[in-house]
Amino acid sequence: MKIAHFIRRDFLTVNPYSGINAIKNKLLEHLAIVVQDDDGIFYGVLTINDLAHNPKTLIIDCLTIKELIDGEECVEATLFKMETAKTDVLPVGKNGKFIGLVFKNELYKYISDYNIELENTIKERTAALEEAISTKDLMFSIIAHDLKSPFNAILGFTQLLKDKLRSLDFEKSEKLISGMNTQARNTYNLLEDLLTWARDNSNTIAFNPVFCNISTICDVVIEQVKDMARMKDISINSFHSPEADAYADKNMAMVILRNLIVNAVKFTENHGKIEIYTMPVGEFIEITVSDNGIGIEEEDKTKFFKSDFNESTLGTANEKGSGLGLVICKRFIDRHQGKIWIENKNEKGTTVKFTLPIYKDEIQSS
Repeated sequence: MKIAHFIRRDFLTVNPYSGINAIKNKLLEHLAIVVQDDDGIFYGVLTINDLAHNPKTLIIDCLTIKELIDGEECVEATLFKMETAKTDVLPVGKNGKFIGLVFKNELYKYISDYNIELENTIKERTAALEEAISTKDLMFSIIAHDLKSPFNAILGFTQLLKDKLRSLDFEKSEKLISGMNTQARNTYNLLEDLLTWARDNSNTIAFNPVFCNISTICDVVIEQVKDMARMKDISINSFHSPEADAYADKNMAMVILRNLIVNAVKFTENHGKIEIYTMPVGEFIEITVSDNGIGIEEEDKTKFFKSDFNESTLGTANEKGSGLGLVICKRFIDRHQGKIWIENKNEKGTTVKFTLPIYKDEIQSS
């Protein structure tokens, strides 16, 4: 930056013949004074240091020679000249004529403020970069987590077909192949949805709440996981209040429900059942995913929602997971100002409940 921005023109001038004591008194109130005679001829700049070094000489004789520097000089070059000349102030000229003063403390303050501003900018950009990396990591985790279950179903179908192809009749083989085709198509559609969402949220996961019919979203998710449930002969039923419309981000709601239903399938034994139902509770929709599976220990009911806990428990059919499902659910539910919690049923099984804001026409249209 040029020092032209720091030139001070409101300086005090003094006649070189004013007398040493008069000049000393003026210097006590100012960091420097400009020495000019009655005709306005510029002699130089006088500082307290100048008088301290030569207190008994004539003012004109004791002036430290300070060359006029050009206002186009940069701050760094001017500070270097001040350090070399051991002075805190330099006169600034234009076309060889004196126009003002520039002070070291003001240049240092500018550099200090600039460095602080630069540090803050770096911190902000670093934080933004870390957030972008974190978002990408989360998106990859969601994609990987949500695709594992349908691929497990496809692998199960192919393994069954491989092991029993010779003993299966044509009708059963056709049913298995049809199931594989349906699951593959659902998985492809799911992958497309997830990748589209990831592209739309490459830097930060956008939060776009809209009218969401939970019943419709639930039906879509059940269709995506039904083959996985069918392999364990698990029934999935859903019941929804006609008032169960949420004001939520549709993609996030689907991710939450998909994770919870997949978990229920994972930890439910063969011939089990899963129920999903919704009901309005005050300003929120309460959504419940209930199963009659193996349940969760009381002391473990909160740790699954913590980001530093990524242990994965094997399912009843040795299904593997990433340990991220409930962490992702809580993060998305928090964005909606909702809550998620786990309840153990009196008999065996687990009930997971979460809340999303209820949709109200009068609020959304205002």
